[in-house]
Amino acid sequence: MFDIAWSTIKNRKGGFIAAFIAVICGSAVITACGVLLMSGLLSGVAPERYAGATVMVGGQQTKDVSQNFDPSFPERVTVPASMAEQVSRVDGVEKVVRDHTVEMNLHKDDGSARGESVRLDHPLYGHGWSSTALGPFELAEGTRPGSAGETVLDTGLARRAGLKVGDTARLSVGTTPHAYRVVGLVDAPANGLDRQSAAFFTDAQATALSPRPDRLTAIGVLGEDGTDAGDLAGKINEAVAGAEVVTYTGDEIGDLEFLDVGKSRGFLVPLSASFGGTALGVVIFVVSSTLGLVIHQRRRELAMLRAIAATPRQVHKLIGSEVLLVAVVGAVLGAAPGFLAAGLLRDAFAHVGVLPQDFELSFNPLPAVAAVLLTVLGARLAGFIAAFRIARIRPVEALSESETEQEELGGTRKRVGVGLLLLGLVASIVLPLVIPGQVAIAGAGGSLVVLMVGSALISPILVQAATRMLTPLFKRSRVSGFLAGANSSANARRLSSAVVPLALGTAMALMQLSMLNTVEATAKDQAATGVVSDYVVTSDTTGLSTDLARKVRALDGVETVTPVARSQVLLNYIEIDKPASNPFSAQGLDPRDLDRTLDLDVREGSMDKLRGDTVALSWIAADTARVDVGETADINLGDGVHKKLKVIAVYGKGLGFGDVTLPHRMLTEHTANQQDAALLVSAGSGGASPQVEAGLEKLAERTPGLTVNSPQEFNAVQQGQFAQQSWTNLIANALLMLYVLIAVVNTLVMATTGRSREFAMLRLIGASTRQTRRMMFLESWVVVLTALAVGTAIAIPPAVGCALGLTGQPIPHVQPLAWGGIVVFVALLGWLSISLPTRSALRSRPIDAVYAGE
Repeated sequence: MFDIAWSTIKNRKGGFIAAFIAVICGSAVITACGVLLMSGLLSGVAPERYAGATVMVGGQQTKDVSQNFDPSFPERVTVPASMAEQVSRVDGVEKVVRDHTVEMNLHKDDGSARGESVRLDHPLYGHGWSSTALGPFELAEGTRPGSAGETVLDTGLARRAGLKVGDTARLSVGTTPHAYRVVGLVDAPANGLDRQSAAFFTDAQATALSPRPDRLTAIGVLGEDGTDAGDLAGKINEAVAGAEVVTYTGDEIGDLEFLDVGKSRGFLVPLSASFGGTALGVVIFVVSSTLGLVIHQRRRELAMLRAIAATPRQVHKLIGSEVLLVAVVGAVLGAAPGFLAAGLLRDAFAHVGVLPQDFELSFNPLPAVAAVLLTVLGARLAGFIAAFRIARIRPVEALSESETEQEELGGTRKRVGVGLLLLGLVASIVLPLVIPGQVAIAGAGGSLVVLMVGSALISPILVQAATRMLTPLFKRSRVSGFLAGANSSANARRLSSAVVPLALGTAMALMQLSMLNTVEATAKDQAATGVVSDYVVTSDTTGLSTDLARKVRALDGVETVTPVARSQVLLNYIEIDKPASNPFSAQGLDPRDLDRTLDLDVREGSMDKLRGDTVALSWIAADTARVDVGETADINLGDGVHKKLKVIAVYGKGLGFGDVTLPHRMLTEHTANQQDAALLVSAGSGGASPQVEAGLEKLAERTPGLTVNSPQEFNAVQQGQFAQQSWTNLIANALLMLYVLIAVVNTLVMATTGRSREFAMLRLIGASTRQTRRMMFLESWVVVLTALAVGTAIAIPPAVGCALGLTGQPIPHVQPLAWGGIVVFVALLGWLSISLPTRSALRSRPIDAVYAGE
């Protein structure tokens, strides 16, 4: 059977090349998803400052969620300082290092109170001198710090800042500066300092600078000579059993040292798993459509086989063998480009800031193997479905249908198609009304595939309806118009194979663009109308020191100051009978006179009660967790601390300001730097005041990094963070949309070139080349307009559902020019994919094309 299948493939290259391209590209897409997933599980960064440690002990940075992904805590989980004593008593431990790490900013002493800010490529962290043993760092010049006013810098930092031993460096924690005399320089460890810069102080000063002196960033362990790191880590785990800490050895230490790597892995795993499932469904859908067209073009050949006594089983075996030959070779060849596609996705994610620039992918062969298996199985299933009808009908009927298509679709096919359309409408529009929140948004987004499959099943009916509407327009061209109308009506199934991928590409592009625009427009509007203060004080350093609010309140003319701290929290709830824990953006606010500086559009409850163990939620977060005012929300703060908080208010402007609002002190105490992101300043009922503005400007002149903005300037700066998640989704789907576009061109070209014999017969009975091209031009309008109508129709319900889930309003934000650009691009793509192959097919002599078709 494989010999016959190979012979068929060699003699029908056109159709099988199209299927081959669909399989290659599908395998590449699935491989790319697999590489991202494996990178989320395995990838890491080698340690730098902790490179010399035998074992490192740190807090558990992930939350264990049964039957679901384990999310990462956004802030560093610290460990009690008292635990160092327990670790030091473990057999095999030579030395224990207590590490306090504080993020800082460097300013050169230029004689002014503010100092000259030094721009660094990497964050600057301050540490106690004892932690140099973990690198190890070697003193290259000068001496170790001996007092609170002395510091030692790494040589790379000193070179970039233009500092040398004996100079004065102004190092600030937030907006609180300290002057230190540089008494020494240290060489970086063997791995170098590619992701950070380091400044060292006395251990006592490092403890004083730390926002939590009673807790450590990590505990470093140097083992005795000959001690195995794995064995020592096991002993430490036994000694501290019951404590929520994790031991790290080897390259795993990089996960502890660089939290952004762990966050990135936590981001990639759910994203690639979700995207991979969608991609697999789309790949099977496209391959099935392509193979269906291949088999449709071979109806005459397969009917002849049935007529000369081939059994349904033999027809299935023949088609299955052909599909396996094409799928196996195509899937294997497609795996290699998948690794390249994964790298491009990584670069795109790094560009929008959701991955570190130096995050390395894990190029494991397992994704390629999985992609080959899944693609081959999907293609085999698609081949079986495509061959099902032609293999089971009687030989006489097969011969009849090889010449003309069956006019009516099967009743089962129509019922399933209509049922899927109804299911898609329920998931996209009804679900957000019944079960609002993130589940509704996910359901609305996923409904697009359901609607597309339903539309594909009844697509011949849609093509016939479009043909009936366009036929009166075809009458202007009597011969070509008649032929185009007759062909389109009689060969609706063939045209529907070209319509389906074009409609899918249209729908995906419109839906993704609509969601992105809705999020951006809503967040921008909420931020613009939410800040009602006269001034916004921010910093270009790590943040604003919490004591700065007191200084601003003391300025003449200032009436209200609202400090705003930012972080993320995990909101825990039950999602379809399974525990879920998802990150939500959070802000910490002081409720005093909050209405004079910030309008969150409170819909239930009151922000005045935001004190103690309380929380206010956006309506999206409240609906997601299914909690109302007066009920209890289950929350893990940024550093993992678990809280049961009473909901005191539900507000509307979550996209603009964060979905969770906590008391200011509660949030800041559980962030790494314990600093504010902004101060909202109101001058009173009279509005902006020259007196207040002058006071703020004077304060900025003597405070490192301080910036005074108008609310409009502050809102403009904020916009970048609002659209990050939407851009992430758009990038993730860009590869899928590219695959669909390739499938569109592939299918349209195959459908057109497969009609060479038909074109030749028309020319032999008197139709001119111009009339044939005109016929195909009119048919292309049937394909393009039907695809645009179907694609737009099935994009609107998910767009409306997402708008309901994101804004509570059923009207998505639409940019007419963008939508018009997509429509023009799809129309041009469809027309070129039909007109160019038509011109190519008409170049040969008609008589040659007729016999070649036989």
